[in-house]
Amino acid sequence: MSHNVEYLGAWLGMKIAQVLSPRTADGFGAALGGLAHRFLTMRRRVAFDNIKKGMGDTLTDREIEAVVRKVFQNIGRTTVEFARFRQTGLEGTRRLIVGDGDPLFKKIQEEGKGAVLVTGHFGNWELLGMWPPSLGYPVDFLVGTQHNPKIDRMLVTFRREMGVGIIPLKNSLRGILKALKAGHFVCLVADQHDPSGGLIIDFFGRPATVPRGPAFFAVKTGCPVLPCMMRRERYDRHVVMPGKPIYPPDSGDEEADIRMVTEAYTRFFESCIRQYPDQWMWTHRRWKL
Repeated sequence: MSHNVEYLGAWLGMKIAQVLSPRTADGFGAALGGLAHRFLTMRRRVAFDNIKKGMGDTLTDREIEAVVRKVFQNIGRTTVEFARFRQTGLEGTRRLIVGDGDPLFKKIQEEGKGAVLVTGHFGNWELLGMWPPSLGYPVDFLVGTQHNPKIDRMLVTFRREMGVGIIPLKNSLRGILKALKAGHFVCLVADQHDPSGGLIIDFFGRPATVPRGPAFFAVKTGCPVLPCMMRRERYDRHVVMPGKPIYPPDSGDEEADIRMVTEAYTRFFESCIRQYPDQWMWTHRRWKL
C-alpha cells in the first residue's frame, strides 16, 4: 500500500511537471524545494552544519542560510527537470547544455578504452549524464535499485528513453568492465560517504570516505577518469564545468595509483563546490568518520 501511494504521488507530480512550460516548471520545482526547506528541518540543519564547518571562514551565518535555501530549490528544480526528460528529449538536451564535448569525447573514443565520467550531486547531475548521448556517444549509468519497485521502473524507463544504458549496482564489476571494453563512457556519481571501505581523503578540511570505484576501474583498464560538474545558470541554460582527464600513472603500485586519481578528482569537486556552493547537495551527512 505504501509503495502504491508513493508511486501515485510521484506519478501525479510527474504529470503536472510535464504539462507545464519549461519556465513555469522551473518555478514549480523551486517552490517544491522551498516547501522541503521549510518542513525538512533535520536536513536543513545538516546542510547548515556542513556548510558552516566547510566554508564558515568565508560565509556568514546569514549567507549560509541563503545558500541552504538555494540548495533545496536546486534539488526541487532538478527533480522536476528529470520528470520532464520525456518532453525534453536528446535534441532538447543539446540546446540546454553549454559545453564543447565533441573534441574530448572523440579523442577518448579513438583511444578505444572508454572513460569513467565522474561527477557529484551538483547542479542537475542527471542532465549531465545525458550530455554524451545527446552528442551521439554511448554512456552507461551505474544505478542502485530503489526500494519501491514501481518508482525504480519509472526512473529506469526515463533514463533508457534518453539513450542511456543501465548497469545495476549489484552487477557493477562485470557491467562496468564490459562497457569500458566496448568504448563506452560510464557515468558514476562519487561524492557521498562510502560505508564499504572507501579511501579516507580530506574534503573541505575534514577526513571523508571517498569511493574508490572510479579510480579502480581506470587503473584496471587504463582508461581516463573525466571529472565533470555542470552548473545551473537558468531554466534553459546549464554550463558544463569539465576538469582535465586523469590518466592512471601506471606506477606499478596499484593502490598508490588509485589514491592519486581519487585525490585529483576530489580536489576538482571541492573547487567547483567552493565556486558555486548553492549547487551542491549539502543535505547529505557527508562526514561520518
